[in-house]
Amino acid sequence: MGVSNLYSLPYLGMKDGLHKYQFTVGNDFFAAFEHSPIEQGDFEINLEVDKRGYLSEFVFDISGKAKSVCDRCLSDIQLPVTGNYVLHSKLSTKEVEDDEIISIQPDQSHLDLSQYIYEMICLSLPLTNVYDCENEMPRICDDAVLTKLACNDNAKEADKPDTNVWQNLKGLIEDN
Repeated sequence: MGVSNLYSLPYLGMKDGLHKYQFTVGNDFFAAFEHSPIEQGDFEINLEVDKRGYLSEFVFDISGKAKSVCDRCLSDIQLPVTGNYVLHSKLSTKEVEDDEIISIQPDQSHLDLSQYIYEMICLSLPLTNVYDCENEMPRICDDAVLTKLACNDNAKEADKPDTNVWQNLKGLIEDN
């Protein structure tokens, strides 16, 4: 069974009103997409669909964890990822040129959400792979790397000459 079959909704047979769905996304899901920034991860997607005639609103609530390398200490971490997104759909025979509106053909029986879910998870990834892991037991941070980085920062501070530009300029003005 392909990824698109697992993450599709029976849109044509759906009655008007509010509908709730829940999807789980794992490693097989990310393997289906080439060059995915996530190789291993577990996510839960709660979806609310508000179908109203020719227009529908999809509200995605994404939460989960992705395996990554910490940008601070280089340890393997389970990076927490969350996101909320809204997508709209419109029944139309013409293709709609908008990123937030899906064009659905009137005879389309199912709506494949796999690409949208993938993109929303990727957009939810933080820019830096760091999170507050101080309260985790056992502590996953690599203390040896953090100590080495702290030593390098202290050495850079010690190597800086103690020159204050403003004091030097102030001395020039007072001399005149």
